[in-house]
Amino acid sequence: MEMFLYYIHLFIRNIKRTPLFFSLVILTLSIGIGTLLANLSMLSLMSKDPIPGKSEQIFSVNMNTYAGANNTFGSMHVLRYSDAKAILDSKVANNATMHYSSMVYSRRADAEDLTRYASPTRATTASFFNIMGAQFAHGEPWKNEHSNSIVIGHELNVKLFGGANSVGEKLELQGKIYNIVGVLAPWEMRPLFYHATEGKAFDKTDDIFVPIEVAIDNNWAVFARTMSTDSYTTLKETRQINAYYVQVFVELLDKQQRLAFQTFIDSYSEKLKEKGNHRHEVDNRLYNVNEWLAKNEVVNKDLLAFTIATGLFLLVCIFNANSLMLSRYQAGQFEANLRRAVGASKKQVFFQGVIESVILGLICALLSFVLAFSLLALYRQLFDELAPVAELPLHMLVIGLGVALTSSLLSTVYPLIQGTRTSLASILK
Repeated sequence: MEMFLYYIHLFIRNIKRTPLFFSLVILTLSIGIGTLLANLSMLSLMSKDPIPGKSEQIFSVNMNTYAGANNTFGSMHVLRYSDAKAILDSKVANNATMHYSSMVYSRRADAEDLTRYASPTRATTASFFNIMGAQFAHGEPWKNEHSNSIVIGHELNVKLFGGANSVGEKLELQGKIYNIVGVLAPWEMRPLFYHATEGKAFDKTDDIFVPIEVAIDNNWAVFARTMSTDSYTTLKETRQINAYYVQVFVELLDKQQRLAFQTFIDSYSEKLKEKGNHRHEVDNRLYNVNEWLAKNEVVNKDLLAFTIATGLFLLVCIFNANSLMLSRYQAGQFEANLRRAVGASKKQVFFQGVIESVILGLICALLSFVLAFSLLALYRQLFDELAPVAELPLHMLVIGLGVALTSSLLSTVYPLIQGTRTSLASILK
């Protein structure tokens, strides 16, 4: 312990003697580490597995049942209501859900004021929660797909009911009264794989979940991609016509179940073709969660390229710091060897240099955290699409500390080795 304190004392003395040199080394490494850390944090959030343990079992269903004469879209992720309903009714998959995105204005039915909140809404089936891994804080999903029963998210529950158990309470949505049967626990899914299209991959989970049959009956607008070869005035009509807006996700537990489901949808599409419903070659595709995210290019390619560039930039910073440290050790060889002449071993001189390097790494880590936070704040201001992922999670701070210590050691080890390998006799002459 005494020697450790002595090495720290030597480090402080060295800084006081050459503050400009140490400032330059620290700044060089900190800029490289901070820039890499900021970009790596965003990249890690973008490429994160949103539902570990189930991502290989949940699939987005894409079909080519487009009824138009020219299908330039190929296999599509938006299906007709009739196609989606046929999949759910078939029971071939272990579990299945259909949904579409909407937006409604909500208020407590017993509220004295008329303030309404714009609430992102998911029109879906009760099976949605089990497939997506959503946990309930209170209550449960609705039992009847045609009932005015809804589930609300944690944030809306806090906003309207102060976070209390609101099961049994009523909400007014679009002028009608709905009963709350379930309240979700805090739920963050990132990326939002069940709606990875239309730039919504990093939206928050929805505030309100309502039976899709009820949403269609009440003509709740679709806030996502829609296509239709037929005209219609209300969403009710889409149950019988060629309107494509429903997404379907299925849970398939193994390869046999996946093969069985693929066979079912291919056969289903072939039968529709024989009836003249569409004239295209059967090309139905299943994408598991990570395949679906990759297909929709959720990971920003520009950010990926920039992250690789900042990694290379950090290597340049380490090389420059290494050169600076080598110059310093060469200039200070006489002092180091004088310590060896009065009794210090090569091991002690080397260890003192390592301690100095670790302290430099810790200082670099702290400064790089400040630079990373500042850079992420700048990203949030300049790039709206990056704002949801411009964060520095806790695990990235640990990685940043490791990178800082490693960078500092890489910058120091070679100069230390060179310094301790020098012949003591040649220096003292």
